[in-house]
Amino acid sequence: MSLCQLLSLRQKVFDISIEDHFDSDLNRHGFEVLMLCNKEHLFILNTLEVLDLKELIDQGFVALGLAAAKNVVPA
Repeated sequence: MSLCQLLSLRQKVFDISIEDHFDSDLNRHGFEVLMLCNKEHLFILNTLEVLDLKELIDQGFVALGLAAAKNVVPA
């Protein structure tokens, strides 16, 4: 993927509202459909996969040096 496509993917992933996955009126089936790269690729993700993808994207941009690491304080 090009950098522009990665940025677009990051924006699409972070625009997904996780809260909607827990509201049966807003997301009845608990799945998210994500289309990538001019509709060449299609992801169908459940709630846990969306959370994992958000983490992967976040850490990927940190590894590329395009974002700062988030400091998470363990509870």
